[in-house]
Amino acid sequence: MTYTNAAATTCGMDLDTERRRRHRHDQSVFHRLLQRHDAIRRELSRIDGGIRTVTTSADPEVAALLRDHVPAMHRRLQEGFRLRRWDPLYVAIFDYRDRIRMRVELRPDGVEVEQISDDPRVVQLIRAHGEAVNGFVASGHTAAGRAHPVPGRCPGSAA
Repeated sequence: MTYTNAAATTCGMDLDTERRRRHRHDQSVFHRLLQRHDAIRRELSRIDGGIRTVTTSADPEVAALLRDHVPAMHRRLQEGFRLRRWDPLYVAIFDYRDRIRMRVELRPDGVEVEQISDDPRVVQLIRAHGEAVNGFVASGHTAAGRAHPVPGRCPGSAA
């Protein structure tokens, strides 16, 4: 198994033309997945230091969207190319991205992902993110409009 460090590469935070294009593409894919959430199957398992997820679809279009979306999100995490800046959980994930290791395996019907960390606090973030994604799969756009709390933090706290 080969893991990559989520902070292995960094880029400036300016949304240059290429980043704007990527962001629009990523948004389009995400919204299409939210629309088709009922065609997605997702299994989440807790493993030492994090989670393993298998996210699939019998629909070839949705499977292709999953194979597009997950590596794109992995790349954004590696680069610090933030998304959902209004969501405290996603802010925290990007703040601690250098402590997250990911393995992404593409499958004909979707993706398998392992996310792990040696930092127990980051393990909590990884697991909370896994549950947030489960919510997207279960409820589509309804869940995507919700902010997610950071585990162990009192609601409304800045620390």
